[in-house]
Amino acid sequence: MAHEISIDEEYLERTLRDMIRINSALPNETALAMYLAEQLRSMGVKPEIEEVLSGRPNVYGRVRFGSERPFLVLSGHSDTVPPARDWETDPFEAVERDGRLYGLGAINMKAGLACMLTAFKALVESGGSSGQLGFAVTVDQEGRSRGAEALLMTDYAKCDAMLHPEHFYGDSPEDYLPIGATGKILYRLIVKGEAGHALRPAEGGINAIDAAAVIVTALGQLPLGEHDRFGRGTLCVLRIDGGYREYSMVVPERCEVIASRLMVPGETREGAIRDMRALIDRLDLEAAVTIETPPPAYEPYLLDDGEPVIRLFREVYRSVIGREPHFAGHRGIVDANIFVAAAGIPTVVFGPKGGRHHRPGEYVEMATLKPTARVLAETARRFLTPAGTSEESA
Repeated sequence: MAHEISIDEEYLERTLRDMIRINSALPNETALAMYLAEQLRSMGVKPEIEEVLSGRPNVYGRVRFGSERPFLVLSGHSDTVPPARDWETDPFEAVERDGRLYGLGAINMKAGLACMLTAFKALVESGGSSGQLGFAVTVDQEGRSRGAEALLMTDYAKCDAMLHPEHFYGDSPEDYLPIGATGKILYRLIVKGEAGHALRPAEGGINAIDAAAVIVTALGQLPLGEHDRFGRGTLCVLRIDGGYREYSMVVPERCEVIASRLMVPGETREGAIRDMRALIDRLDLEAAVTIETPPPAYEPYLLDDGEPVIRLFREVYRSVIGREPHFAGHRGIVDANIFVAAAGIPTVVFGPKGGRHHRPGEYVEMATLKPTARVLAETARRFLTPAGTSEESA
């Protein structure tokens, strides 16, 4: 028999308000990590603390319901961006108005963390018949996702599926759920010429800035991928740096170009490097050009609609939300890029509804909190229920 799941709405709202009061703007995630660890202890779960970077810990916890498999993890991130200017209220004090709760990180993603905690608590209290339930909150998502990368080195990366309550509610084509996401790399093009007298450049010297300008002008010829669910990839030059630091009449012998490339599923970092190398070679430059791809880098991904966790999620979503979830390709980056593309973990990205991410007046719609926690808890319960066991609706 399935266990009835009870969602503690008072706990959900209280923990959300508590977390908004805690400043976790990167790189200051420690206080929130300690709060999350204490919440796990209050449920009888021993937290695991992993310092990913100095003073920046990931927090993990797990419960075993009698067997090792299946293993499902609820995952999220603890960091926010710093508060923008022009907040009308204190960004570190939750303010409720007209069905919305305002505060820094309210939707990105402290409301998701509160739903995670509440779903985890509900499942711990109701018990389970099989498998393991994990809880993982990582640092640095708003930076370089180094917390998510560190998770891949732990046993939590051996899970069979993840539920990741980021700010996608999925109740309309505009507020969709990512069935996949684009990836990105940074190109660092190091152009090396030869110094010479700037008043007599024809007598010697190879101008690295001139060569870099030829490359930048030709970047429109780079073959960018296209996908029917994601559109076409993009390229944007972010920085050009070369020439003297202190004025001198010397032909510039070095120039650096940094550009960001958005990649669609089917493209890879290796392929993107080959594309750039082929383009530069066709230009027949006198200068030598080295291609580097510094971090951060994310591979694109596209999930199979037939994944068991997606099938179960769809069923639960229809039951709780009362409509079919809208899945679409996401032109952006989420930690699921790390979990799916790098580790092969099927990851459903679904969380509460809200708006004004990274802007003053960030908010979450209060009416979506309890349904989100219920969908997370019920999807996890069904995923961890052995085949052939009765699955009553919570």
